Amino acid sequence: MKKLKYIFILFLLLSCGYTPIYQAEQNLNLKLNEISYSGDKKLGRSIIKSLQKLKDNKSINIFDLDFVSSKSEIVVSKDKKGNISTYKMVLVVNFNLKNRDNNRVFSKEFAKETNYNSMNNKFELSQYKLNLEKNLTTQILQDINIFLRTIGNDL
Repeated sequence: MKKLKYIFILFLLLSCGYTPIYQAEQNLNLKLNEISYSGDKKLGRSIIKSLQKLKDNKSINIFDLDFVSSKSEIVVSKDKKGNISTYKMVLVVNFNLKNRDNNRVFSKEFAKETNYNSMNNKFELSQYKLNLEKNLTTQILQDINIFLRTIGNDL
């Protein structure tokens, strides 16, 4: 009887139609023809790398993409001696999609920020900053993926 319960639960879980939200852009109803960017090179390259799959997509909806990316680090607080104790890292991507057929433009700004404390060891601080930047970039890429899926579904 226990085996029958487990088989039934397994059958329900496997047949529920679950698909990941942040799955690769395989079913998008749009194609990127030209991609151009300005601003922060590292952030721009990682966005282009993740959107490269859409250039080979077979779709009748062809778009040109232009985006501006920026990264800034702001001092949030200092201690009594005047040493920096807390920073804020902000990543911003201004995204513009232009349809080649009807010149319709879709624009959106993606921004992510985080606060972090300073460290005595500057090497560890630089590694921590790189890790934070990578995490924020991943979050922005997930938001871009959702935005592109929304536009693709609306066409």
